[in-house]
Amino acid sequence: MKTLRMILCLLLTASLLLALPLAASADDGQPFALTVVVAGSEMPVRALQDAYAGNLYLSLRDLSAALSGSAKQFRYFYTYTNEDGYIFHVSPGEEADNLSGGSSFPAQSKVTYLPLRRNRLFVGEQERKYYSYREDSNLYLGLTDIELMLDVTVKPLSGTRVEFLTDTEFRPNLQNLREEGYFEAFNAIVLGDVTNGKLLFTSQASRSFPIASLTKLMSYLLIVEAVEDGRVRWNDPVPISAAAEALSDSADGIIEMHEGMVVPLDELVTAMLLASSNESALALAEYVAGSEAAFVERMNARAKELELKSAEFYTATGLPVYVGESVPVKRQNLMSANDLFALCGYLLEHFPQLTDITARQYVKLPTLDYTTANSNPMVFNLEGVTGLKTGNTNRAGYCLSVSLPVMVGGEGHNLILVMLGAESVELRGQAAEILLRWARQTYAD
Repeated sequence: MKTLRMILCLLLTASLLLALPLAASADDGQPFALTVVVAGSEMPVRALQDAYAGNLYLSLRDLSAALSGSAKQFRYFYTYTNEDGYIFHVSPGEEADNLSGGSSFPAQSKVTYLPLRRNRLFVGEQERKYYSYREDSNLYLGLTDIELMLDVTVKPLSGTRVEFLTDTEFRPNLQNLREEGYFEAFNAIVLGDVTNGKLLFTSQASRSFPIASLTKLMSYLLIVEAVEDGRVRWNDPVPISAAAEALSDSADGIIEMHEGMVVPLDELVTAMLLASSNESALALAEYVAGSEAAFVERMNARAKELELKSAEFYTATGLPVYVGESVPVKRQNLMSANDLFALCGYLLEHFPQLTDITARQYVKLPTLDYTTANSNPMVFNLEGVTGLKTGNTNRAGYCLSVSLPVMVGGEGHNLILVMLGAESVELRGQAAEILLRWARQTYAD
């Protein structure tokens, strides 16, 4: 059973953690004193280097002291309860509680590999989804994420010194990033205005790549069209099959489901889009078309009708499928970033109610007794984002599609960002925020 498996995994993880020290060893995880320069004043701030030299993670407690009195000052504090654990807070504009930095730490540090996770972090009243490192009640956040969080420019001075330009907003230079190879860590990128078709930034946009759970956008299209045609209804009770239960109980399962359960169609759609529930997508495909194979056939036919020439679908979920006998062949759903951009535009034009789901941060699924957070970090990190979908498999890497309404020339437009094959989940979120901030600064009103 999925619940029992999860409990056993948690117990095993807990036993392993108890056998390990809380922080990394002094040789490869000891914080060092990074000098932060603000308006000519200097203060040491504890920092760590993750994965490679220069990939800095700074103590927010120390940084709040270093920025005190500047235009970007903030108060750092945390709350703790047995139910929620640690929740960290950055309160912009408030003075720091602690005005001392990390002066007692060495001036250099070796590179380490930090156990990064999404510790709960609020900036003012807004929850943010960044990957960070927690050491007791001290939270370390990546330097680029700090620039995004505080909307501030940081200038490296040396390996152990950085300057915070607190009167200068964060303005990425995409041409420099491209020349330096930043976007080579992705399979493909398209950023554009779907309202008028103008493309703002592209990289390998016409090549087909695996798309993982971005597949579920096409699945949604077939489902909503079935509703529009009267073939199914939003409140239909959808039966959970043995195949859906088996998928739920597998390593690719998200939400516990059992054969014989019935779940409202609209609840399964929400679970499919926000939690990226594979078992929900399978149950919906079986209900709408009779079988997943029949549903996939319709997906491919609909893609041809929409002239999405790069689309190849094998599953309704985005999971890979194995064909062959003694030597199995692994096939994954494929599309180009250009065609995904077009699909997102079609959905927003014809079925804008999609964003009533994908813009939500959290949702309670009552029949399934499951509460989920939106898997799209941009819904948390950038004001105004309305969706759309995330995905990843080993071969696809980390994928993302984002919709952001903006004003252009006094008129409402929709920006769409499609990113395929990011090499890490942290990079996917960081690059998406950089690209969308750049678009708002340089293209929108």
